[in-house]
Amino acid sequence: MLADRPNHADRRRKLGPRTKQMKTKAKVLTTAIAISLLAALTLALAPDDIARGQTPEKVTVRFTWKLKGEYAPLYVALQKGYYNAEGLDVQLAEGNGAQNVLKALASGNEKFGYGPAVAAARAVSQGLPVKVVALYQTSAPMAVIAFPDTPLKAPKDIEGKRLAISVGETFGDMIRPFTRINNIDLSKVQLIQMDASARTSQFLTRKVDVMSVYLSNELPQIEKRAGVKFNVIKVTDFGLKVLGSSMYVSNAFAEQKPDAVKKLLRATAKGYRDAMADPKEAAKIMAGYMAVPEQPDVLEQQVEATMVTTNAPPDKPIGWQAEADWRANLDLLKETGDIDEIKPLNSYFTNAYLQ
Repeated sequence: MLADRPNHADRRRKLGPRTKQMKTKAKVLTTAIAISLLAALTLALAPDDIARGQTPEKVTVRFTWKLKGEYAPLYVALQKGYYNAEGLDVQLAEGNGAQNVLKALASGNEKFGYGPAVAAARAVSQGLPVKVVALYQTSAPMAVIAFPDTPLKAPKDIEGKRLAISVGETFGDMIRPFTRINNIDLSKVQLIQMDASARTSQFLTRKVDVMSVYLSNELPQIEKRAGVKFNVIKVTDFGLKVLGSSMYVSNAFAEQKPDAVKKLLRATAKGYRDAMADPKEAAKIMAGYMAVPEQPDVLEQQVEATMVTTNAPPDKPIGWQAEADWRANLDLLKETGDIDEIKPLNSYFTNAYLQ
């Protein structure tokens, strides 16, 4: 009986050609399915996801000043690869003044600028084709300070004192509306104009009584040097709100490369979120990019002061701009004589690139 049954080898030999044909068909079918799935996946991918496989686009963000703690969120985004993940090869670079950066944007020599929105407002009013695409501070963290033995509890206390101001300094430009809002007799204030680099030494040697500072920059530095806590008046607590840190671009670049603008703002917002969640980590990251780092405690204070003033509305993207804030600041600039006329609001800013 066993001899009558074909063995397995015989069966394989008899079914060989048919089996090979079936296997070939199966392979073809499997390949076709794989190709179909790959095509479907490719169509489903967002353009940004596809772009990540390409060579990153090189862009520079030009700061309006030397490196300081205020810029930490952008370095967090750089260090953590958020820009690269968006298909951008970003270089963060120091600048030498807002007006120079804005002119470079308008001429096409720079792509992105990061600095005070109030400077961009002046530039637009003067005819430069630039625009603010994200506003990170609705109110610049400015203050007026004095030594502990110099009475300074309210704006009126500035009367009878020597106040150091500098050309191009934001508070110096806004001194008249600040004194008007707070009923200060400006004729009783001795305004001493000097170079910005000389103000700190003049203040520390008591040759002036009060000076203006940024809470996110000079204040921690000067208190560290003096070894004391100064009397501080935050100007925002007394009616003066000036638009602060922002991202600006030229109108031409925004129109030509809208996706690049969106990507940069999206990655920058992630850097801001991380810095807000952990200012100490942000300060450490920032220190790694500074040729001569600030002392750790000073840098941490600068970053913390920046984060508490960040424009992060709960129901909007970080950097969202409100018409009311812009109207108020443009009215202020017209009052001070910084601008002659107020253009339509969409000449100054847009939220179109925020997501």
